[in-house]
Amino acid sequence: MVVDDHVASGDLLREILSMEGYVVRVAHCGQDAVAAAREFKPQIALLDVSLPDMNGYALASLLRADPALHQIRVVALSGYAQSTEAHGFRGESFDHYLLKPVDVEQLLSVLESLS
Repeated sequence: MVVDDHVASGDLLREILSMEGYVVRVAHCGQDAVAAAREFKPQIALLDVSLPDMNGYALASLLRADPALHQIRVVALSGYAQSTEAHGFRGESFDHYLLKPVDVEQLLSVLESLS
């Protein structure tokens, strides 16, 4: 699942991942992501950290708190480059942290390692 409030970014990631054989759903805000995840039950969620209705920390927490989704792997997608922020994201709420714009090869490598 891809969650990004920038429609073009979410659609581009869906296209790239679909070409690689992944089944992908896209949501553009946190509330829609929670509803989609409950229906779709993704193995991995790629979350934009800055969403209009909640931040990535809150969304990751909601997803992981859901008994049906507790095994979901969560990857942060963010423009925040400071290493301390990256470490905090990884250690607290996320399994991995990728900077935007996302390097496709790096993303595919992360997805393979989480699968």
